[in-house]
Amino acid sequence: MSAVFALAGCQRDVAPSESGPARFASSGHQAVEVPVASNVAPRITSAFQTARDIGPGHSARVNVRAMDPEDTPLRYVWEATVGTLGKPTALADGSEARWTAPACVDARKTPVVHVRVTNAAGLETLQTFTLSWTGPTCAPTRSRLKSASNVVATKLDGRPAQREPGADSW
Repeated sequence: MSAVFALAGCQRDVAPSESGPARFASSGHQAVEVPVASNVAPRITSAFQTARDIGPGHSARVNVRAMDPEDTPLRYVWEATVGTLGKPTALADGSEARWTAPACVDARKTPVVHVRVTNAAGLETLQTFTLSWTGPTCAPTRSRLKSASNVVATKLDGRPAQREPGADSW
């Protein structure tokens, strides 16, 4: 293992001795240890989207290019708040995906595409692409369960719950 020391504008690697930590001595100068940088998150070098305003059925390509200061392989994970993402394509130094707009968007939502770029140490950088929706809004959807035929519930004691016939809840 070596330590890095800086001395009057120059840099020198010094290996630790068996008897103790590395030392660098020079007449008239004081040796200062420079900390070695720890692993850092990937850096986005460019981000591009083919459209900013988008309507029903249209699509936009989104791509990101990134680099890892430690030169480890990068992983790209794409997500979208609405619409459909196509299978991502690997680029030499990045990734690209095609986002296709839905027929309508809930007025409370904004079409956003995210890509998480992660290095081998698990550190990540997030890139967000926001699209301005020009199409119709969808009617708000209810989150209430219409049919419980495909629901399985378990009581806190681990026994299966039984639903009362004709009941809307458990």
